[in-house]
Amino acid sequence: MSDNCDSDKQLTDRIGCILSYAGSTTDISINYSLILANMFLAIRLMTNSRYDRCAAEKILYAILGFTFVVLFQIVLCLIVGCVGVSIIWCAICGWILREEKFLSSEQITTTTRPAPNNDTSCGAVTSSPPIVATEQSKLNLLSIVLSMDLSAIIYYSIVEEPITTLAHILAIIMGICISYVGERFFYPTVSSESTIPLIGNRN
Repeated sequence: MSDNCDSDKQLTDRIGCILSYAGSTTDISINYSLILANMFLAIRLMTNSRYDRCAAEKILYAILGFTFVVLFQIVLCLIVGCVGVSIIWCAICGWILREEKFLSSEQITTTTRPAPNNDTSCGAVTSSPPIVATEQSKLNLLSIVLSMDLSAIIYYSIVEEPITTLAHILAIIMGICISYVGERFFYPTVSSESTIPLIGNRN
């Protein structure tokens, strides 16, 4: 979205103008609602059983990833002259899209050798799988939030210039990449060593 902020203002004032959509109440309502909705869904998805022994790694990486996206949004708008926070919720949406595949499958597997019950290392397999929160409620929430995201992207593709839609798409891709980096380097992924049921029969 184009920048209505005065470039001669102090840095803090420009940042405030960027984050407040230069006072547009409509854009504030839409985009901050989407940030809250996507964050809530992302937190629900992070209760996946594959994170059972990786709580600290998961939380740290989530904080780092979110901080990076917020800083990226601010710096980008300072450089190119835009306002808004849509990159933030689009990036979270991208992360959700990649994580959702673990909800869609009937089972997941762990990356490491079967471990004794007293092995609390990240990725270790317990003799009994951890209890997972109700998956149907997650799937329902997933459908609602992703529908909201898609509606907002379509809305802004109509009322804004094409560059805004391109920015949204690229931000979603960035979120997918953030998910991949976390899974690859911060906490174990799954393999064929053993299986853990994730969701029940959805029929």
